[in-house]
Amino acid sequence: MNTAYPSFMIPALLMNTVKGLNKTVKTEKWAIVTLSQDGMVLANRLAKHLDDRECHIYTKDKYAKETTKIITTDITTFMGSIIGAYQIICCIMATGIVVRAIAPHLEHKSSDPGILVMDTNGEFVISLLSGHLGGANDAARLVAKRLDAQAVITTGTDVKGTMAVDVLAQKINCTIDNFTDAKDVTALILNGDPVAFVNQENCDLDAVILPNNIEVVVDLTDLNNLNKYQGVVITTLDTKKTDLPIPNVKLVPRKLVLGVGCRRDTPGDRIIQAIQETLGSLNLNIKGIKALATIGLKAEEPGIIEAGTFFNAKKVIIPNEMVQMVQSRFEASDFVFKTTGLYAVSEPCGFVASGFGKCLLEKQKLGGITLSVWLDEN
Repeated sequence: MNTAYPSFMIPALLMNTVKGLNKTVKTEKWAIVTLSQDGMVLANRLAKHLDDRECHIYTKDKYAKETTKIITTDITTFMGSIIGAYQIICCIMATGIVVRAIAPHLEHKSSDPGILVMDTNGEFVISLLSGHLGGANDAARLVAKRLDAQAVITTGTDVKGTMAVDVLAQKINCTIDNFTDAKDVTALILNGDPVAFVNQENCDLDAVILPNNIEVVVDLTDLNNLNKYQGVVITTLDTKKTDLPIPNVKLVPRKLVLGVGCRRDTPGDRIIQAIQETLGSLNLNIKGIKALATIGLKAEEPGIIEAGTFFNAKKVIIPNEMVQMVQSRFEASDFVFKTTGLYAVSEPCGFVASGFGKCLLEKQKLGGITLSVWLDEN
């Protein structure tokens, strides 16, 4: 029997399962790298104080112990081999060595890991790279607290006790649309100039303490007197150009959930293109994609996995039982039933994965690919 349940009748167990699907539990991975015996003493001490993190110690063969990983190449080649595998890399060695070793491998502040440097005595911990987005500033403070060391942080906004745009974006679960724009507006904030914060997407600000020179404004239409502000920060999923005569930056909330169905072995580039074109037709920013949702039968579909990686989106698998509870809300397909045992895939998956959110686009059939677009308002 194919029964649809009104949302108020969906069992609490189902609601809890949805919350579980939308949770990601990650253990922060740290690499501790040293080239000396004194450094190894500190590395082991640090690892013991970071038992709530996943720590790997790297050193030369002559200083290695059973649990230590061995550096078998020159330091520059080695840093290139691990720089994409860890959130934080703590180097216990001279700052100059670290700078030269990481320089060839740096890409962008949005993707580079946090890099720390410590002296072998453990007196200072320097936030060298990716202080904000990479988490190096917070990591330096953590190490300093646990080892009774001194954190060395040179980021202008931290020194002045204010807030950079990238930090604000991180705190409200947004991505930055244009980093050059973010740099310009951050400079205004740092200078103490008045900046408007237009929270069009109603991002949660409860845990955010804004600097005194940032004023929250409900909507762009409230910016009647632009002479009052030197810059604007806007939360928006819209890709339309913001026609403002002063520096402005868009923060894109990760709220878009796409329900995805496809024929077996559909190439990833076709799914990627379908998603890009679909969101483009809606003027929705692809940086706002939070998750791609599908059924268990498609869990290992290479094209969906490739698309998830491309958009940096979670892959959310909706159990068949959950699809069955809501599928009669949507258009049924006998063909889909013959191949999957379910009457619909894209819409019920997007509906459930978005926490029963708002439908922005009903199922679209795109040559063996089905897409629906949902807004997670939780």
